[in-house]
Amino acid sequence: MSAYHIGQLVDKMSNADKDFRFMACNDLMKDLQVGALSLEDDSTAKVMRALIRLLSDPNGEVQNLAIKCIGLLAIPSKIKTHHLEYLVEELTPHVFSKVEQARDIHSLTLKSMIGNLAPAAGGNQTSVVVKKMLPKFIDSLPLCAPDDAARIDVLDLIGEVLLRFGDAVPEMHEAALKVMVEHLYSGRAAIRKKAINGIGHLGSVINATLYDKLVVELLGELNARSTSASSAQRAQTRTLVVALSTVARASGSKFSAHTPQVIPLLLRFLKRNEESEENDDLKEASIQSLEVFLYRCPQEVSPFSKEIVDELLKALAYDPNYEYGDESGDEEGDQMEADEDEDDDEYSDDEDVTWKVRRAAAKAIEAMITSHRESCLALVQTIGPILTSRFKEREETVRTEIVSAYIALLNQIAILVPNLQNAIVPDDSCETDDIVVIGGKKYSSNYLSKNQLEIVGSLAEQKQNLLRSTVKSMKKHPRSGPKCIELLSALIQTFPAGIDDSLDEIVPAVCHVLTDKTTSAQGKMTVLGFVAKALGLQVPPQKFRRLLNPLTTIVTVSVSDVFYKVSAEGLGVVGKYVEVLKQLTEQGGAEEAKKLLVVVERKFMANDTDQEVRERSVAAIAILLAAFKETFGPELPKLLEKMTERIGRDMTCLVAIRSSTQMIEAGVSFGYELLQTILVNIVDYVRKTARSLRMTCLNFVEKLMKHSPANTIPTDELTQVLGELPNLISETDLQITNQAFNCLTYAFLNFSSCVSLHMQPILQAIIRLLTSPLIQGLALNSLLTLFTAIVRTNFPEKPSFESLLDSVTSPVYDNAQLSKYAYVAIASSAAVITESTESLEKSRALASKLAEQLQATTKTTDSIRLFSMITLGELGRRCPATYDHDFAVRPEELACKAFNYPSEELKAAAAQALGALAVGNLNVYLPFILEQIRVQPKKQYLLLHALKEVIVWESCDGSEKSTTVFRAAIGDIWGMLMANAGGSEDGTRSVVAECLGRLCSFDPDALLPKIKDQMASKDPAIRSAVVSAIKYMINSENRNVGAALHKHIGDFLVAVRDEDLKVRRVALVVLNSAAHNKPALVRDLLPRLLPAIYAETVLRKELIKEVEMGPFKHQVDEGLDLRKCAFECMFTLLESCVDKIDITQFLSVMEVGLSDQNHDVKLLNFLTLQKVATLAPGQVLQRLDRICEPLKSQLNVRARGNAVKQEVEKLEELKKAVIRVAYMLKTKLPDVERNSQYLDLYNTIKHTKELETLAEDVRKESQRAVVYDTPMETA
Repeated sequence: MSAYHIGQLVDKMSNADKDFRFMACNDLMKDLQVGALSLEDDSTAKVMRALIRLLSDPNGEVQNLAIKCIGLLAIPSKIKTHHLEYLVEELTPHVFSKVEQARDIHSLTLKSMIGNLAPAAGGNQTSVVVKKMLPKFIDSLPLCAPDDAARIDVLDLIGEVLLRFGDAVPEMHEAALKVMVEHLYSGRAAIRKKAINGIGHLGSVINATLYDKLVVELLGELNARSTSASSAQRAQTRTLVVALSTVARASGSKFSAHTPQVIPLLLRFLKRNEESEENDDLKEASIQSLEVFLYRCPQEVSPFSKEIVDELLKALAYDPNYEYGDESGDEEGDQMEADEDEDDDEYSDDEDVTWKVRRAAAKAIEAMITSHRESCLALVQTIGPILTSRFKEREETVRTEIVSAYIALLNQIAILVPNLQNAIVPDDSCETDDIVVIGGKKYSSNYLSKNQLEIVGSLAEQKQNLLRSTVKSMKKHPRSGPKCIELLSALIQTFPAGIDDSLDEIVPAVCHVLTDKTTSAQGKMTVLGFVAKALGLQVPPQKFRRLLNPLTTIVTVSVSDVFYKVSAEGLGVVGKYVEVLKQLTEQGGAEEAKKLLVVVERKFMANDTDQEVRERSVAAIAILLAAFKETFGPELPKLLEKMTERIGRDMTCLVAIRSSTQMIEAGVSFGYELLQTILVNIVDYVRKTARSLRMTCLNFVEKLMKHSPANTIPTDELTQVLGELPNLISETDLQITNQAFNCLTYAFLNFSSCVSLHMQPILQAIIRLLTSPLIQGLALNSLLTLFTAIVRTNFPEKPSFESLLDSVTSPVYDNAQLSKYAYVAIASSAAVITESTESLEKSRALASKLAEQLQATTKTTDSIRLFSMITLGELGRRCPATYDHDFAVRPEELACKAFNYPSEELKAAAAQALGALAVGNLNVYLPFILEQIRVQPKKQYLLLHALKEVIVWESCDGSEKSTTVFRAAIGDIWGMLMANAGGSEDGTRSVVAECLGRLCSFDPDALLPKIKDQMASKDPAIRSAVVSAIKYMINSENRNVGAALHKHIGDFLVAVRDEDLKVRRVALVVLNSAAHNKPALVRDLLPRLLPAIYAETVLRKELIKEVEMGPFKHQVDEGLDLRKCAFECMFTLLESCVDKIDITQFLSVMEVGLSDQNHDVKLLNFLTLQKVATLAPGQVLQRLDRICEPLKSQLNVRARGNAVKQEVEKLEELKKAVIRVAYMLKTKLPDVERNSQYLDLYNTIKHTKELETLAEDVRKESQRAVVYDTPMETA
């Protein structure tokens, strides 16, 4: 913007018309916000003077804009330092004005400037301005009268400066501290509050000497006043208590050393029995302080835990002015409810403030639960019953906090016992060993530790009282109903069998809460979330039989709600409710379904509803019609017609096609004409690029062909749809390709006349795909099934066997350079096509040709040999009769001969082929492989791969007959493997390890002890192979394997302390796998294993070697892989075994990892930090100063001038990770923004252009985390 335009703005700011002044300020503000304004010195001075003048403008809106503009001028690079100093000089005197309005406006302006200043650094603009600003504020305070209102504003400004830039002015700390402490004893509460905040901000930045001096002084004053009984002294005592807790909240771990001196004082205040308002205020402040110490200094508070819990429980029941009576008996309690309600109405909260003490106690109890997870069992047993008994609390806010505390208890149990559902043993199970019955359910002790079983058992004992109190509270206090229902949802999450036997009491109470007029929309959604969870429980449907009426009321009322979110949530519950009704059709389910249809149909037929409601109504109608198609016979035509209309609309086509698929699977018939319309739309949709729409359309077509009678499907339209499928067969999206193959398979089997017209383009698309390196897995299996359908179905112009085989194998003979996966796909296709003919003659003819090609010395290529070798093996797998004794071709000899070829790919293919032959005929080829391993030691690696092919097949897909043969050979295989376990090649040992692990799964009780004996071997290679073998047993579904591993795995994991580096790494990999897949295997071993894991996270300089690469020297860290494994293991254990981890020790190790030299290690620790912040926010908050330091250091790293693109991208990735951590800490840690170190980190991101851009990318990425791929509205 030119000086001319700036001059015009300044002139307008002086205009007599307030509208001109407003528009001028507004234009200036917009230019400052977008960075379009570049001010020279003269222009800056004019703008500043004009804005300062407008702070006294008679129009309030103009004043507000002027405040914003001056604040924006403080943004980095807007104006120069001396201009900012000028603003400070001009604005500060007005803060002491006797005119309240002028004082407020100038204080707000200064605060706006402070908020926009960049983080302070040595000598930068902010540092200079702050050093100018803070002394002015402090020196001006004596000019104010003791009770002058200006004093409040100045203290507030000092606090803002200290909060954001306290570490930039260390020379002012002592003076600022002196001022704040003096004001603690002011007679005005507002001044004391500002002083307390200032002391808290200083607490996080002052040096240790000043800090200790401050705390000692506050403690001394508190001790001196602790026995005083006067009201004034009590108020001062309360102020000192709050000041100490504020310092602790801001400084966390720095306060830890002083905690043992503070806690006894607070407990002394709580034990006073005097009843007075001042004493109640002191009790509230003491309890709130305990809450702070529980979050910030949990370890230091632990010695006082029992005494604290006792006092908190007493405070929770502290209600001297109200008599609750005895509610131990249900009947008596019910009879007394009316009288109690009258008492509640007569007794006003204005008559006493003891409820504040009880509320503070409930919050502190929640802090105790959250911060002392290691004492969860004791807390469940001591706190749980008391909390339940206090659900009768008369004060709404207190009752809500009490319920929240119990929810916190349930959440901690869920963290400590995350695998409870997996531990449930079905009632029809024949197993009796290691079974524990808790609350009527059977649990396997193999999945749960002793401590976990005790926690669940204690919760089960409280369950009935908890549910009884919760239901009574919902009936008596509907306003607390949503919070009580939140508790029930947490109970289901924690203890899935928790509410099974109490549904008869719970559901009517839930219905009462939903229909109560005081329940908010958010409360209704909480209710519906619980109902959905309850209906999804694995309980017999008969338990809901007597509850159909209230359940129907819940669903119909919510679906009919005027607020669209509640209506959408209600429609979402319909699906789960219909599943219950379907199983109770004869017991009234059909009648209730009719009631549902009335309200759902109303939403379904309406065109003016919200998009989410419209989509969910479509899904709900489909569920109803699919479950009760006979019941709704008369309504079907109009509903199906409307569904077809929805399919034709771009905004609802996705959900409508998905819902129609569901109905077709259930046997609902759309009719010929409607299907014509639908298929015409589908032809159009599969041509569009919306991926989810394509997949939904293909699924519809597949299910239509599978479940609908052929005479009801319009063949012309189906032919058009099938004609589009070749265009969808592509390596770019194998999931859609897989669906296309499934559709074509059903088409060839049932509608061959419709698909035969497109045979040529289908075959061309398949051949293109076969050349891709990505064709494997599910897509390949679907393709092979399609080939079987093509060969075995008769249709017009069907290609002959030879023609089809030539087409499929043509890429090999066209000298194309293919990947090994492409050769496997083509070979498998050739073998399946041959197998599908069921002709031994054709199979042998192909085998002869392949053998000839493999042995030919001329007119053949390595590609043809490779293909021939793999196909010979696949023929043996699928058509073992091909190589019976009367056939001249001996594929096993050809494979062994191929081991001598120079091509490594051909050797690997020969090993794979030999294994495939053995899979097809174990009796012949397994002994051959074992014999070859004995006689050909130089080919052992290849032969072991062949053996692995057999073992893997038998462990996953072996038939009963082949498994019997295989088991008979286990002894020979075992000896062969153990003989090669100590091989010098890593590849050989890796194959042996996998074979040993999978072999042990066949007979773990016999083989696991044998393999364990090898842990005593002096050869580290053998120890490594043996430990690695355990990894392949962990995922076995065989319960015998699990029991054997549970017994012996500790003997293998001791290798984390092995003297050999590679053995330790393998042991950590196995431990990580076990912790991820079956944490019960390692949970009880962690006290012994964790120190070894932590030891491996340390960077060891002796393992860093210097390697010369030409003229350069390069450092290689041989301990890096081991260090990565250790940190990965820590992350996994945090997810699955947090109950066995000392979070403080864990954080100490993680903090080192945050500063590691390696990119991957840092990223892993950033992820770990996010997880810890969720699980243990208090402990993270306590160590936040140490955590923020490496995070900020990472943000300040700059790429080298000659850095390559990859280095720059890696650096950006790390910075994005830090930004994610910063955002996560902001949402998970209580009062984190009071911490100056965190605030400095956050402001660095906010005020640095590069980081702000990265932060915007992070926000966009988080929004894309859940992608809703919906079709766009088209013309």
